[in-house]
Parts: sequence; structure tokens; C-alpha cells
Amino acid sequence: MARAHTHSSADAAEADASFHRAPFNATGNDMPARMDLLLEPGLRVRDRVVHAHEQIDDPVPSHRAVLDAVRDQDPARAELAMLDLLAKAVHDLDQVTRAADSARRPDRRAP
Repeated sequence: MARAHTHSSADAAEADASFHRAPFNATGNDMPARMDLLLEPGLRVRDRVVHAHEQIDDPVPSHRAVLDAVRDQDPARAELAMLDLLAKAVHDLDQVTRAADSARRPDRRAP
């Protein structure tokens, strides 16, 4: 993800999808992998939109926190890190969509 983040938004989206696909595949359970087939297209679109904007900060540290907690086999910390990551994802998308809305709307305060 760190290398992809410095390239295109499509590269960043692919790296993010790979990151999120790994735990589904690691379970050995077919159901999460199948659910990922439904979720991944939406994740890719969101990532392309978000990562195309420079005002969004680096997504790597929040993902690294999840990875570190999983590697340390600390489920409580992994859960909190994942919840933080999801909150960041919502916040980032909200910032981007607000910026896009502001760019499309005329300033109503102007005379």
C-alpha cells in the first residue's frame, strides 16, 4: 500500500482491495471470500474517488495499525484499529463529496 499510494488512485485502490481481501482469504471460509466479491467493487470505486484528492491524508498508518494488531494476535486491538479505519474511510469520503458539492454549487453568499 505504501508504494501504491505514491502512484495513481487506481494503484491505491488495488492495493487497498488486496489488503482487505487477505483476511477473507486467510480464514479458509468460503463465505467471507464470497461476500468480498460483493463489497470489493464498491471499495474500489470509493478508493479511486478518495485517493484522487490530495487533501486526504496517508491511508497507510491506519491500515498498518490493523495489520500490526492482527500480527500480534491481539483481537481487541485489531477490532479497535479496524473501527478507526472504517471511521477514517467514512470521514475521507465525506470530505471529498463535500468538496465536490461545494465546487458544483454557486456561492449563495455572493451578491
